[in-house]
Amino acid sequence: MKYKITRKDFNTAFDFALRYHLEPKKSQSSRTSGASRGLGGVLDSFILGKLVELGVANVLKSFNSNKDYILDFEIKQNKEVLNEPDVISIIENRKERKPRCFLEIKNISKDDRWIGLTLEQFDTIRKSSDQENIFIIGAYIQNNNQGNFKQKDLLGIYLKDKFKSKIFKDFTNIDNIEIVIEYAISGKELNDHGLVFKKGFFMYETEIFEIAGKQADSNISKGKFKKIGSFSNGILKRYVMDSKFPDPEFIGDIRFNGKIELYEKLNQKSSRRFIHCLTDVKVLNDVLGTFNLAKGKTYLFNLHTVGRNPALNRNNIWIAKRSIPFLQAKKLITETGKNLARIAKEI
Repeated sequence: MKYKITRKDFNTAFDFALRYHLEPKKSQSSRTSGASRGLGGVLDSFILGKLVELGVANVLKSFNSNKDYILDFEIKQNKEVLNEPDVISIIENRKERKPRCFLEIKNISKDDRWIGLTLEQFDTIRKSSDQENIFIIGAYIQNNNQGNFKQKDLLGIYLKDKFKSKIFKDFTNIDNIEIVIEYAISGKELNDHGLVFKKGFFMYETEIFEIAGKQADSNISKGKFKKIGSFSNGILKRYVMDSKFPDPEFIGDIRFNGKIELYEKLNQKSSRRFIHCLTDVKVLNDVLGTFNLAKGKTYLFNLHTVGRNPALNRNNIWIAKRSIPFLQAKKLITETGKNLARIAKEI
């Protein structure tokens, strides 16, 4: 589901960020890192988030044009409020009322591995709303213009369009930018299929099969990797890649259909296992979903953590983002479009 961002949307988001920065009672510290930030940091943060919220509200209106979905553009007191929805009221038949569904709109990245909420936030929301009527919507901004990451900076794009100055010429145009809704799940779906990750545990990779490339094939053919064995139609045993991190046992069994050869490269503190596919191979895991590996290809069996500091700062309840199509196919999670239609109807 997509929505093309307008200049009016940019103006609305910019106005909110500016008012937030100028509010004397608001802290200059980031809520996530605690670092001090000036106007530029506030604009970067809030333009992105508010554009995503505006895009989602417009997508919902495309499902039900009889309602207006009112977002929260008030500057709150200087404290974090965990139990307020992003859509704060509904206007229907010229009358304003409270929403019947709780919407949490998440500004996400296409590269996110896990989706969900902090456990604290989820518990707080559930105290005020039935989990059947809680929805988490994840969306990201997609700039379809030609340009690199820096040239696609939203604040630079906005300033270029607003002031028509040559100093902003290298930023892309404001047209052809859209929000993309990647998922919409209910609180019940998150509760039923999410895993709890405790503070201090680690964020693990979900793309656990990575094309290894020609170097790995060369090392296999030259006998530089230890061959563990040949296997058909079974369970691929997990292993510890790095001694600093535990076995990701929360993943459970990793089942496969097909024929493979398994190799290992050992170092003093770590190991790497490689899978060479003798046939096309289908891998199934209840947490991560399905993987299709191609005959003749070699893959790194990548049970590693994500990022430089993978330790979690909060308790979280998460679903692997890549498993959403798998869970939808099994009818354990409703398709995104159907959930959006339901929200637009029931909110």
